[in-house]
Amino acid sequence: MELRHLRYFYETATEMNFTRAAEKLNIAQPPLSKQIKDLEEELGVLLFVRRPHFLALTPEGEMLKQYAAQILGLADKASATVKEMGQGLNGTIYISTVEGHTLRELSGWISLFHQQYPLVQFNLWTGTADDINVRVKNGLCDFAILADISDLEGIGYYKLYQEYWTAFIPEDNPLAESGEETVNAKDLLSYDLIIPDREQRFETVKSWYSDSEEKPRIVCRYTNVLSAYELSRQSVGISIYPGEADEIIGSRTSSRVVAKQIVNPSVKATYYMLYNKNRVMQNVVKEFMEFIRKQSRVKKREDEELS
Repeated sequence: MELRHLRYFYETATEMNFTRAAEKLNIAQPPLSKQIKDLEEELGVLLFVRRPHFLALTPEGEMLKQYAAQILGLADKASATVKEMGQGLNGTIYISTVEGHTLRELSGWISLFHQQYPLVQFNLWTGTADDINVRVKNGLCDFAILADISDLEGIGYYKLYQEYWTAFIPEDNPLAESGEETVNAKDLLSYDLIIPDREQRFETVKSWYSDSEEKPRIVCRYTNVLSAYELSRQSVGISIYPGEADEIIGSRTSSRVVAKQIVNPSVKATYYMLYNKNRVMQNVVKEFMEFIRKQSRVKKREDEELS
């Protein structure tokens, strides 16, 4: 199996149309179809179900598509990295992170670093915590920023900073009308709650009420903080977010949502920088990671002065 075979297959599996895939690959359709056929014969399986005006992936095709995405991503990254080595502090840094407040912090660090090193480029990928863990382990990013890590096999990490949990409260909810900047966790028990999809988050929320006979009413789970915001804006329930996300609301002119820090217990989410300990790291990546560590120490001191 050659790399070009994987590219041909991946583009076809993505487009689900031989003609469009051939156009993207800048080849004719018959040679593309033959390359896919040759790949199927080599593997001894069918990768596509072919019918008139119908194309679908077989289970084997679905599996190969997942592997192809990772292999092609690594190949492209390896090519770019080798070309950029030996040219001083430049190159591309591949970063994975979750949506939300982390992006604001990371964007600020990128801006400051880029002012010092204008030749450095950045590739930013956002997704769920589980997806990010896979990308770190498989070398698809140089490092990631994630809250409250769990699976550390082969993973190195630095603790960056902590943030209080936030409740997104619909403005017509009595808790939003109190005028207080904080909300007691026990007061949330009376309402439908929207929580992050990760099981670790669910266990954290449950622990707030371990001494109570009443259990939290979970009506929805989310993977993206904007989903949490929209659900609360539509009065589906109160969304709980592990971090400070009031700027998400503040950037919207008619939010219909009030953000409040959760207290009693006053819980914090800890954010980490993760990297794969088993892969060679470019000098530019090391420099940026150290830059972030220094900036996070400054942020920690400022937060301690304000508290």
